[in-house]
Amino acid sequence: MRYIYILILYLITFSCVKNQPKNEPIIVSDAKNEDLIVLVEWSINEGTEVDLEEWNEAWAKMVVESEPLTTSWRFFINEDRSRVTMYESYTNWKGLMHHDKRITEGDLKDRLPEVFARYKFEGVTVLGPVTRELKQFFLDIGFDKSMKNSEGELIEFDYRTSVGGYTKK
Repeated sequence: MRYIYILILYLITFSCVKNQPKNEPIIVSDAKNEDLIVLVEWSINEGTEVDLEEWNEAWAKMVVESEPLTTSWRFFINEDRSRVTMYESYTNWKGLMHHDKRITEGDLKDRLPEVFARYKFEGVTVLGPVTRELKQFFLDIGFDKSMKNSEGELIEFDYRTSVGGYTKK
């Protein structure tokens, strides 16, 4: 009887060890990586009170619940709270396009005046594989080469393609 208990204990232990998930990352070469990162630079309009933490929480919650192709959404602010960098990442260019269509044509369109009341766009950098379709979309909606920064200069999106690297997933 004692041997049966030992055998059962051994089988349970062995099955638990065998079924543990592997935590080994998957390495994706940038040649096959479709991830897209967007850095949006903003200055905060003078006289505007910005509770960035509260605003970020509301927008991040909305994005995580309704945009499955968004993988990260973060805000960074400088020490004197005059400039903000928004970091967005997507599994591919379609995720970014979906998000921007919501802002310009969809359910978030009414929130755009709130953004422009608080912030002035200073620049946009798009990192990763960008399609012609996405570039044309930005031109068509008036985001690229039609908005002015705080110096009165037209903002031209800065597209940068990877020359190498990897991502752990």
